[in-house]
Amino acid sequence: MQTRRRKTTAVRERSAPRGSLPSFAKHPAIRIPVERIIAERCWIDALVIAGGVAPRDREDVVQSVLLAAWMAVEEDRYRPDASVDPRRALLGWLYGIVWRNVGHHCKRAWVRREIPVAEPWSVQPEPPRDDEHLVEARERLLAVRLALSRLPQPDRDMLALCAAGHGIRDIAHTLGMPSSTAMRQVGRARAKLRTLLRR
Repeated sequence: MQTRRRKTTAVRERSAPRGSLPSFAKHPAIRIPVERIIAERCWIDALVIAGGVAPRDREDVVQSVLLAAWMAVEEDRYRPDASVDPRRALLGWLYGIVWRNVGHHCKRAWVRREIPVAEPWSVQPEPPRDDEHLVEARERLLAVRLALSRLPQPDRDMLALCAAGHGIRDIAHTLGMPSSTAMRQVGRARAKLRTLLRR
């Protein structure tokens, strides 16, 4: 039994022929004065801010957008649809220019890494960081914290006062004990800490 294939004439009629021009080229080019573009500066500023451009670079990006739009008009690349409201067509066209300029600006390497300073000549380069030394220092700090947590509370109090810069007399006065007793207890606490750190 033979089946008849349905002809898709509607699809063929809707599809454009291979040699046809794109939709934007079907409309004639319009030369608008540059004042019409500049009049939308507040709207362009809002789009640039919404695009995440840093405050120090916003004026430069806005100027780039205005220049790119004016050059496009001079090169007959502004071809709005006559059936669309003129201002709406202009804003839609400017939106694409703003989007491209903001995207190119934010993807630049110097924009991602630059840190502006008031006096650049006074800034000293940071010394190179050795990852091995950082890891070793963090391991030592973790070992000290773990050892301190294993000490009794009186010993931790003694070592905390010593680390804060208090002398034996100050520690004895704070804890209400003779200086000789405070000296013996500080010595014992330090010995316990050294023992725990050797393990």
